[in-house]
Amino acid sequence: MSKALRYLSKTRPEAAGNLMGFYKHSVKALDEKTRFLIQIVTKVTVGTERGLRQYAPKALKAGASKEEILDAAMMAFPAAGLNKLLDAIEVLKDLDLLPEIEEDEPQAVSPELGAISQFPLKRMHCLQRPDGDLIVFRTGEKSVEVYSARCPHSKATLCKGTDHGDRVECHVHNWVFDLESGRCLSPSDMGGKRDLVNIPVTVVEGMVRLQG
Repeated sequence: MSKALRYLSKTRPEAAGNLMGFYKHSVKALDEKTRFLIQIVTKVTVGTERGLRQYAPKALKAGASKEEILDAAMMAFPAAGLNKLLDAIEVLKDLDLLPEIEEDEPQAVSPELGAISQFPLKRMHCLQRPDGDLIVFRTGEKSVEVYSARCPHSKATLCKGTDHGDRVECHVHNWVFDLESGRCLSPSDMGGKRDLVNIPVTVVEGMVRLQG
């Protein structure tokens, strides 16, 4: 349940109950897979990434193929437009819910991330790379922390999250991460299981390089 729906259920419990009851009883004639595929169409149409991330995996679990999930997203095109459809494709790609295609030969990626001086001190900096986006957080004049930009909870890119300086908040479920330690701050009961994935780097002659 989203924060907004939880708020509505507390402040207007009768209205929220009627709303959820209407939804629950209005889809009785549809099987589970069909319901979730229709949800994909509606979430793409209104541009709700959180909803798409919720219902696309449910559709797969209910028996939908990746081809059917892609077709459901494409059915939203007349109402959603191209930009929302392309955004949805990126989300489905993050979730590994797109049909496989033959990839081009991978290009060699430089291990160098850039001069440490180009990264702002105590501020989040995102790097887009073919092998996966990274978050660079410079902790001192000659020290830096690097993390995978994928949220360990929703798998969304944290580069689209809210930048709070030394913290970043995921735009999907509002999880908050400390960029100096990589620790998940909220929710606080994860026991380290949902911390950011640290990427080992070294600083050599002022250049930040990936290890290995």
